[in-house]
Amino acid sequence: MVRNWGKKNRTPIYSEEVVIAEPGSDDPNPWIHWIGECPRGPTTRKVVLYIHGGGFVLPLSEGHLPMMTSLLREAKQEIKPPPLLVAAEYTLAPYGQYPTQLRQCISIIRYLHQRYGVDSSNLLIAGDSCGGALGLSILSQLLHPSPTLPLLPYTSGVSKPLAGLLLISPWTSFSTSAGSYNENAGKDTLPPDIIRRFRDTYISRSSLAPGSEADPLKVSSTTGPWYRSTPDPLVTGLKEGVGAIRPPGYSQQETQQERWWANTSAAARRILITAGQHECFRDDVVETAEQLKKACQHDSPAEVKLIVDESFHAVIVSDYAFGAAPGDLAAKISGWLVEVLKA
Repeated sequence: MVRNWGKKNRTPIYSEEVVIAEPGSDDPNPWIHWIGECPRGPTTRKVVLYIHGGGFVLPLSEGHLPMMTSLLREAKQEIKPPPLLVAAEYTLAPYGQYPTQLRQCISIIRYLHQRYGVDSSNLLIAGDSCGGALGLSILSQLLHPSPTLPLLPYTSGVSKPLAGLLLISPWTSFSTSAGSYNENAGKDTLPPDIIRRFRDTYISRSSLAPGSEADPLKVSSTTGPWYRSTPDPLVTGLKEGVGAIRPPGYSQQETQQERWWANTSAAARRILITAGQHECFRDDVVETAEQLKKACQHDSPAEVKLIVDESFHAVIVSDYAFGAAPGDLAAKISGWLVEVLKA
């Protein structure tokens, strides 16, 4: 899809396979796609790493690349030399399950650092839906390095903070108990039964939920009515984001959200989070954003901004996929990107 999109839009695409050098790893190698321009060697330019959404099940779509190239157009015009855009391509579930995609994204960041010398202060991570979940998981790994995951090339408190995080309708909890699920079940373009299918395809019988009865290879053929009422899997800390934005294995006290996100300013300078008023994720996204804000109140200069607009789940991706005119949200994100990438 990426190359076809590039040909259709006369945009050069430079693709690279990222070889995972982690000892004992059997993860497939992820790919990266430089959109428009690829550095020839070490670079000090700002780099935007885009991690696509799709419930860990769907690939890069016709909406993702035009959205990011459009959102960055103003920044590319105002900033010299212009920022670079690179898109991550990870293994899709069920062929890669939790935490394969997170390990692959960490490997991509390590590759960008080792091959191109991308410093943490020049890296902005952007993602929608499950891509936003992976962005927050990377932030978690910076703040609380898990021994079950590869180490990032940056160290919180030692390396400079990331330039920023852009999180569009991030999937912050695999629980489906928030009030917005009931409120928006009949409104959102991503209804609860589809969310549960995506979740079970990603975590059932993985290290996160090894006792799950759902067969990840057969989830897609399970009837819709069953997924409209199926209970959430019994995973400790599921509601608090375990598996989605933080790893398992920490005590309940350690995973209290405000405590968990303490010292965020040492890991990321600016964070922008968006949600739709009419999406099922809304309450979980707002709760995570508010906890990040509270944790950063005494952590100046970290800035956390939340935008909730009158829309559905990651509607901006759909708008670009179907050629709809960019709205207010696109203008706000574009302006934020200029501010962050100029700094």
